[in-house]
Amino acid sequence: MYHPILPLIPQEEVVRQIQLNTGVNRKYFGDVYHPQGFFPPEMCYSQEVAKTVAGMGFRWIIVDEIAFYGKIGQARNNVIYTHKEIPGLVVFFKERPFSSGITYGSYPDAKPFLHSLGERVPSHSYLITGTDGEIYGHHRPGQENLLREVYQTGSLQTCTLSELLYLFEGSEISDPLPSSWSTWEDEMTNGIPYPQWQYPDHELHRLQWQLTCLAIETIKSLTHENQAYQEARGLLDQALHSDHFWWASCRPWWDTGMIERGAKTLFDAVQRVKEAVPQGKTRQISDLFNQIAEVAHKWQDSGEAQRRRQTYLKEHQEVLSELTFGKETPK
Repeated sequence: MYHPILPLIPQEEVVRQIQLNTGVNRKYFGDVYHPQGFFPPEMCYSQEVAKTVAGMGFRWIIVDEIAFYGKIGQARNNVIYTHKEIPGLVVFFKERPFSSGITYGSYPDAKPFLHSLGERVPSHSYLITGTDGEIYGHHRPGQENLLREVYQTGSLQTCTLSELLYLFEGSEISDPLPSSWSTWEDEMTNGIPYPQWQYPDHELHRLQWQLTCLAIETIKSLTHENQAYQEARGLLDQALHSDHFWWASCRPWWDTGMIERGAKTLFDAVQRVKEAVPQGKTRQISDLFNQIAEVAHKWQDSGEAQRRRQTYLKEHQEVLSELTFGKETPK
């Protein structure tokens, strides 16, 4: 519902976010909303998340191809993969180079896109791209025309992911690794599957997760009869969104306003029910909120955030250039 990093929040919160998402879609689309597959926010995957969504009735899950042995370009595009540990759950691997090319504007029209596909166009294979929806017309005005042009050429047959299950007979077993669509191979090697949201020895991430866990624990301890519970619970649902961790990462994204806004929503959730919360806990939450704001501004004013951003871009310059086809790597 609110775009949290599912592998990093408690399982019951994962279920709640999925149920909230289902509820709001059913409200507007009615019974026609009956998804067969699951797209985890930021394609942040873990086996625990896969077990949860399979238990909730989903037939397939989509993950980034980096989840396939921690490497890009290893998953086959002409077979259907089933999960090694979760019988019946299909795993679709999104191809990162083409997805990044679309995200960063490497295809001004259909011609270069189809040229990049080359001999794959007439072959019996599939291409799965995964992007944020806002790159079609919002971040990139006019890019929605790319889809229209590609479809109008008639060169590519399109289908839903669920339909792929009936179009490809070949099947193989896969055991995806914890990962996201922003994780690089060196980070996978170093056991850092969610670097933009939980990076080792990252002071801001540490404080943010301390505040998040304490807020969850505090709201969970309350009875539903508490007058302000529903309001506090709603704020907590919203506060679990991933953006304030992302913008604190310096990999390479950074924004003090987003960092403070995320922490403030967590703080406000507990404030709504402060009369029912021990004073020591409310003080601890307030202290964490203030620490997050102080560290964020210290990093901004001292140049620490910029130093971290430049280090990240330097370490990943080659792979960023390859996967964005030389276009618009973050400055």
